[in-house]
Amino acid sequence: MRSSTAKMVLRSALTMVGLLALYAVIPVPGQREPLWFTVLMALVGLAALAYAFITLAQRAQRAQRADTASKQTSIRLEALIAVLYAFVVFVSLVYLALSSSAGQFSGLHTRVDALYFTTSTISTVGFGDIHATGQASRALVTLQMFLDLVFVGLTARIILPTLARQRAEKQGEQLSGSDPEDDPQDPPASAWPPA
Repeated sequence: MRSSTAKMVLRSALTMVGLLALYAVIPVPGQREPLWFTVLMALVGLAALAYAFITLAQRAQRAQRADTASKQTSIRLEALIAVLYAFVVFVSLVYLALSSSAGQFSGLHTRVDALYFTTSTISTVGFGDIHATGQASRALVTLQMFLDLVFVGLTARIILPTLARQRAEKQGEQLSGSDPEDDPQDPPASAWPPA
């Protein structure tokens, strides 16, 4: 069990490092391109993220038919984490591209600023040092906040049923180890049958 958890953590860390490396070198639309091109690229990126999410969900469903409950949860959680990392990088690039248009963001100038703003929005910290000022940027930040809620819901959907199943299995093991006639909720044998 520990070996599979360590592998999952390692794969997640490598995914994060790879996406951050890509984020550092990828050209940013909007630096010299018009706003419509940036919006188009944002929609294409969102479609690619949706495709990745659907593919990972199908992988989790295939695992559901073949593997144990804990392995299913591990695969689903790993997939969700990978999609979250990709989402953070993608949204950061969109914010950086949009910041090149005058009046869209206050305080967002670099890649680090964009990554910082995206992460603080996802974590609901929101220090206020960087904020959306234009209509397009406010619309994108609102969309990000909605998608953040979707991620929270999906995470709960993945984790909570597994925790409930593990608890039920643990209680089942505890009950199977005792004599069914020793159930403390049953009345004493002398009381049966009732008079």
